[in-house]
Amino acid sequence: MYETRKEYETVVQRQVVLLEWAIGRTIRHGEDARCPRCGVKGCFDLDGLGFAPDRNSIYYSTVFNEWRCRVCDYLMCA
Repeated sequence: MYETRKEYETVVQRQVVLLEWAIGRTIRHGEDARCPRCGVKGCFDLDGLGFAPDRNSIYYSTVFNEWRCRVCDYLMCA
């Protein structure tokens, strides 16, 4: 069963803190970065669900329990 939007936001807030600690800097919604999983350029989608139509969104997946991007999703299906 999937979490509610509020539950997802709570998970993302916790995972942002952990990622920031791991990389040693803060991250912000819309910030250009590289995907922590595959290294492809994208931007952090901390307010949405990873579905920005015009950019490669980097988001936290509660399905895979990891940071990933749309390219990661595509490559898993290819």
